Amino acid sequence: MMALRDRKVALRLCICLVIMLLLVPYVSAAVDPDTVPKSADPNAVDQPDVIATLKTHVAYVGEVQDARMNGVIMYVSNISDGAGITGLQQIQDDYLMIASSIPLMHSYTEISRARDDLRIQTQLFSDETKAQMALFGGNDTDMRACISSSTDAVDNAFSGTALWLASGSSRITVFNQDSERRLLLLRSLDRMGVDTTLARNISDRIDAQRSGIQDALSNRSAAALLSTNTAIKDLSRQFRENVASSRAAFAIQAKSDAMSAMT
Repeated sequence: MMALRDRKVALRLCICLVIMLLLVPYVSAAVDPDTVPKSADPNAVDQPDVIATLKTHVAYVGEVQDARMNGVIMYVSNISDGAGITGLQQIQDDYLMIASSIPLMHSYTEISRARDDLRIQTQLFSDETKAQMALFGGNDTDMRACISSSTDAVDNAFSGTALWLASGSSRITVFNQDSERRLLLLRSLDRMGVDTTLARNISDRIDAQRSGIQDALSNRSAAALLSTNTAIKDLSRQFRENVASSRAAFAIQAKSDAMSAMT
């Protein structure tokens, strides 16, 4: 119990330090810059201990957010029979791609940009959740229960295990998860009779980016990983758009066939 309390106290101190660092630009903008003492070390925010603290904080928040997303996706899947979760899963994938790249970053500026991108993905996820809840008649209380069940597991895990998003290997873990999810989606579409030829080709091109991620991880190169992430994000967008159009074409054809059968 004492060890658990110490870890939680340490985390709170880390979060407080990060918040203080994040507030500096906003406070400075509100006062006369001539009255603010200049730091003797303008690169203090890039010191290894500060960067390590920031990464730990982002990893913890990222894992909690991932758990919250899992809870939402589970609930929306239940009320929609799986039909309403594709967009949510796509946004979650983008969120985790960003979060899992942070362990390779070396500066406060890089991590701050990534945090801004994470906020954007969080807002997109919130907007998509509202849309699916309205479409399928979801209940906020029931959804919160699913979220609570999912996040409790993260809080319990923090007391005894390392944060997986803080690991340098987390990016390849996320990549493999996304690859498996695409494979399951394509199999499901095949069973429905949807043409997945082009989608499979795009998926194979995404999988081919694995070597780029592995090289970036081996060389501890945030720049190389960013380049690979950009390529993956573009291919993922193409994959999603193709799946959506193929599904739509299949639905139109199925409806046309049904009407023809009635005549």
